[in-house]
Amino acid sequence: MLPSDIATVKDLLDTWDSGSTIWSVEMGGIGPGYEQAIQVLMVELCRAAAEKPRLPEETDAGYIARFEIMRDEVVHRVDGALGGLSGAQVGAASHLAFKFVTLGPSAALAQFDAQCPNDKDRKIQVSKDWPMVPVAKG
Repeated sequence: MLPSDIATVKDLLDTWDSGSTIWSVEMGGIGPGYEQAIQVLMVELCRAAAEKPRLPEETDAGYIARFEIMRDEVVHRVDGALGGLSGAQVGAASHLAFKFVTLGPSAALAQFDAQCPNDKDRKIQVSKDWPMVPVAKG
């Protein structure tokens, strides 16, 4: 699947939930587990925003304030399962999720390409199953 194939957050969530990979941007640079926590949090923030979308009459400031409340609720819910998130991880995931939610995933990735032409190697594919490895049963 190409980065341009996922135009909406709903498409992103459907793809993620099916176990398929989505395109994103590497935000951590520290290692695979640290990065996976960022990406999982980003998806869960997108999910929360999709469940409570921006209201037509909502100002930018109003939506940002509501998004921050959603962020805090999601972080509280998933923090333990992700091994304890750092403030940097929360900030990175929040920034990326907000872009995906407000622009759409493919448009957010295109904006990243335009604004950071020398950082195209930061685009990554992630899935909910990586880096987990099934345990062999014997």
